[in-house]
Amino acid sequence: MLLTNYFKSAYRNLLGHKLFSLINIMGLAIGLAAVMLITLFVRDELSYDTFWANADNIYRPQFEATVPGMETVNFVMMPAIMRDSFMKDFPQVTHAARLMRRTPNIKFGNTYFQDNFILTDKEIIDIFDFNVVAGSLDNALTKTTDVIINETLAEKYFGNDNPIGKIIPADFELYERDYEVVAVIEDTPENSMVDFQMIGLVNPDDWTETQTFTNWISLSNQFYFSVTDGTDISVINDQLPAFVERNFIALQNVKDKKISEMIFLEAVNIKDIHLKATGVGEWKPKGNMTMVIIFASVSVLILIIAAINFMNLSTARASLRAKEVSLRKVLGASRKNLIIQFLGESLMITFIALFIALLVVEVSLPTYNEIINKSLDINYISVDILELLGFAVLIGLTAGVYPAFFLSNFRPAHILRANKSSESKASSSLRSILVIFQFTISITLFVSTAVVYGQMQYAKNIEFGYDEENMLMVYGGWRDEVSQKRELLITEFERLPNVTSVTTSFLRPGREGANITGYRTADMDVNDSTVINNTMIGYGFFETYGVKLLAGREYNQDRPDAIADDDDIKNGASAHGAVMINEAGLGRYGFSSPEEAVGEYLYQDIGDDGNFQREFEIIGVIPNVYFDSLKYEIKPEVFQLSVERFGTFSIRFTGDPVSIVDDVRNIWNQELQTVEFEYEHVIDSLAGQYEKEEGEMTMFATFSGLAIFIACLGLFGLASFTAERRTKEIGIRKVMGASDIQIVKMLIFQFSKPVIIANIIAWPVAYLAMSRWLESFVYRIDDMIIIALCLFAGLTALLIAWATVAGNSYSVAKENPIKALRYE
Repeated sequence: MLLTNYFKSAYRNLLGHKLFSLINIMGLAIGLAAVMLITLFVRDELSYDTFWANADNIYRPQFEATVPGMETVNFVMMPAIMRDSFMKDFPQVTHAARLMRRTPNIKFGNTYFQDNFILTDKEIIDIFDFNVVAGSLDNALTKTTDVIINETLAEKYFGNDNPIGKIIPADFELYERDYEVVAVIEDTPENSMVDFQMIGLVNPDDWTETQTFTNWISLSNQFYFSVTDGTDISVINDQLPAFVERNFIALQNVKDKKISEMIFLEAVNIKDIHLKATGVGEWKPKGNMTMVIIFASVSVLILIIAAINFMNLSTARASLRAKEVSLRKVLGASRKNLIIQFLGESLMITFIALFIALLVVEVSLPTYNEIINKSLDINYISVDILELLGFAVLIGLTAGVYPAFFLSNFRPAHILRANKSSESKASSSLRSILVIFQFTISITLFVSTAVVYGQMQYAKNIEFGYDEENMLMVYGGWRDEVSQKRELLITEFERLPNVTSVTTSFLRPGREGANITGYRTADMDVNDSTVINNTMIGYGFFETYGVKLLAGREYNQDRPDAIADDDDIKNGASAHGAVMINEAGLGRYGFSSPEEAVGEYLYQDIGDDGNFQREFEIIGVIPNVYFDSLKYEIKPEVFQLSVERFGTFSIRFTGDPVSIVDDVRNIWNQELQTVEFEYEHVIDSLAGQYEKEEGEMTMFATFSGLAIFIACLGLFGLASFTAERRTKEIGIRKVMGASDIQIVKMLIFQFSKPVIIANIIAWPVAYLAMSRWLESFVYRIDDMIIIALCLFAGLTALLIAWATVAGNSYSVAKENPIKALRYE
């Protein structure tokens, strides 16, 4: 009976004060929806590779090279030769496997595929616990012809047929092999930094034509290893410098430097790779631990703002429920009964808000997933729903505990004798403090969002130094079939009416990359070669990209710019060639100006004994151009001519970008039936640099906006309450001659004070936080812009507060004073 009375009382109170109920419920609902969406994102980011049974004991080393005169470069790739030495030197290691990812040509009849094929060691089966859906892993990868494929490829290649025993012919260019399917495994979950489509046994004998398995600085594979239970990985990491000294060779014979001072290895647990690993060579986009912490913090702040709204409005309404509480106490209700009643009302509001929040989440998830490029959802038949219910109970109790104890503490004799409601100064002061706290958070988020947006726009609008418009990149030049038809393809592309020029290169604008090579000038000792980033390009590269030279000329087919191969040089061929350099590289070799560098020579030793050398005449100097990611500073760089070896065709065109793709595709498919057509527009590649950050920025802006909206929602409720409470005062003021505008100004000024105080607190916090955040960018907006954004955010918050309060204030101010004087 008592419980029924509680529900009736809560229901009547909600309906009796519709505006306050709506504000309370919608504020909580929006807050809970935002928290759920952020939690889904954060949980997914933290879940990468946690599903492997032995995840706590699986590690992957990462590689950092710091060579004198060269910026630090980071890789997640390792030399293939390292595996045997690693297992010998570290007895804690139980299994180790190299993972070389390649895309061979796979032919079924007249159909060709290029899918990721991982060449690895047999121990991969012992490191990762694959779920087998067909075949067996018991004797898998014991032969070089064994292959394991995932379910997606099994269906793609063989449809509904049983794939076990089927043959997959693969052409790796260095060798061809028919692989027999011995097992089918489940697809690797999306929340993993490894992706196993096809797995075959690596055979070093297949790669004897390269230095892949003999060179300690040939970074060709990712390297995973497992350790015994209880192993402290810091012990292994502490021994890695000595391991480097024993096994790695010095880079370009740098004098007076220990190898371990130039090469740093560190093993990272597989669960930490997504958020903490650094370096080039990842198979999937990395996450950002800082952003995870930021979003988790934003979700907490939004929840705090929503809870503050609830507490503020509940305590405000409490003063109007003083008579109700007093009468209940007179009729025998204990304080415990009242606390239970008001906590019940709080929980009731929270569960209604939770239901609305779930509807909001379900409606917004498709758009949300598209923005952050994920596939998140709530599983209602799992512990997810129990966690949500528990979370709602916690929020309801936390937000309702103060109002419940505040309401239940009223003294009946005092309230009933005074024949009025109760409103203590302490309660009013608490509400003001909470409003200040709300708007401090909101203004800080406002400034942070504006700074993030400003930085993204700044990065996107940087002049790259070349013409990125109307440029198409076609990939696949590293394949023999493509390189053999290089001249034919260039000729056919140039014949297209909308094509103005074609070039080749290993460079792909907007993509990270590092390929360091040592050069020296004539004045430098033979052992003092200075390393510099080395990029291979073809004829007409800079002309095609619209780069104007600072001095000299570009490569010319009618001049002896190309240099002979190493073997030909050793057999007596000319070792003379040409090279180009960027402006940042001038100081690396002691040139004071572009004009001084042109005509000088750079030398490069070849062969293990160093008895042979190449000589390169510097024929041209280009300005500093942002070919690599804008996340890094422009590197000193040498651009070396490479005619036969390349990776990408770059095609300058005019007109419709869709039609040019179709025309180029037709030529490609006509001449190269065995190679899949892959392309990308340069502007899309450049935009892709910040695709992940833009998604995160959109998230950040949206949730910051929601936080501000919730704070304003609470302010609206308080303004409505205050205006209602001061109805009689307003009536008296109007009788005494106050105008509507004067009354509105008075009420607006009252609510301006906490917002102004919030600005004073928020500005230094926002400035310090965003200045620190911007330190991670090489090219960033100025600190003065942050100050300007703080002022703008403060003014905006004040205007929003005025607009929120003014509506309520004016509606009360314009009322007939006779009605106001009869109030209460």
